[in-house]
Amino acid sequence: MTSEATTNSAGWQGQERRIAKARSTAVTRPLLFISHRHADQAIADVLRKFVTDRSGGRIEVFQSSSADADGPRVGRELHRQLKEHLWAAGMVVLVYTSPDEDWSYCMWECGVATHPQGPETKVVVLQCCPRAPSVYGEAVRVNAQDPVDIQKFTNEFLTSPDFFPNYGQAVAPGFLRNGDEVRQAAKDLHDALTEILPSDAEEGEDWATVPFLRLQLTYAEVDAIRKLGNAEGSRSVQEAARVTDINDAAKHIFGLGRIEQLAPFSRLVEAWQQGRPDEPTKWVEELCEQIRVGGHWRLPRFGWQLMRSVDPTDRAKYSPVLSRVRSVPRQRCHQFDIYFSKFDTDEAGAVKIGFVHERQAGPD
Repeated sequence: MTSEATTNSAGWQGQERRIAKARSTAVTRPLLFISHRHADQAIADVLRKFVTDRSGGRIEVFQSSSADADGPRVGRELHRQLKEHLWAAGMVVLVYTSPDEDWSYCMWECGVATHPQGPETKVVVLQCCPRAPSVYGEAVRVNAQDPVDIQKFTNEFLTSPDFFPNYGQAVAPGFLRNGDEVRQAAKDLHDALTEILPSDAEEGEDWATVPFLRLQLTYAEVDAIRKLGNAEGSRSVQEAARVTDINDAAKHIFGLGRIEQLAPFSRLVEAWQQGRPDEPTKWVEELCEQIRVGGHWRLPRFGWQLMRSVDPTDRAKYSPVLSRVRSVPRQRCHQFDIYFSKFDTDEAGAVKIGFVHERQAGPD
């Protein structure tokens, strides 16, 4: 065995001794660690409240995003605190919401909790979307949108004596499996999750037939913008809005090959202005005004301000139109879908309007 391996082994053995001591002194209060992205705090809040209320406070909950739960302490190194809680946790619940997000930090947390040289820790995936994380494809998963799965989880949590390793008793020893108390607890949890989760429609591939852009504003940003006047609110939209989705056709208009997730909308505007320095920017002002009005849940007015693509070979002109506003409670934000309607132009650059006259086929 190398000196490095000996050092690592000794380090883990020391950690095990400290964790075993911590667990033995706190065996009457097991620890449940909620691993989640901070964008999914609302879901973690529901889970924490459920565990705390239904266990009568007999289960300790670690949730890094909540001031009401045990979490990282000011003045201490974050990774060390997380490791200490992960090693001490009898269970980790991974809140999984979308395969398109970055889960590297949550995977790190689950990896630390289940290190082979550490104490036994269970990992349960709270699956909030149709697809499960590939790393935990065979792990215990709870479909957050399925009332049957939620009741199975509630049964195990409240009535199983081995739900938490080394605890040796049920969280609610007086409750019967599938009894009235358990059924009501499961219903309450399912109802609370349903309020903040997206619909359970099957995910599938889709594509936009025209240039498409999705922008995002947080609830707090929208609330602040609502208090501003028209001009100030529109300027605030341009400064605060972030890009969450953009297709290749829209990137082509702005002259970009790629754009980072949650990049500022102003970055798109700057790229376009660099490619079209002499073009008017009225389309920017109108789009921001559409978003400002949409944030009030009112129908915007469309002035059909036109813009040109950065690509000099593209003779078309485009008008951005806000087509959809969506509230996303689990991310505490509003999303704004924008389509760039395309208008053809003639040799002089004038917009061509009308229909192509084609001979219609008659009845057979």
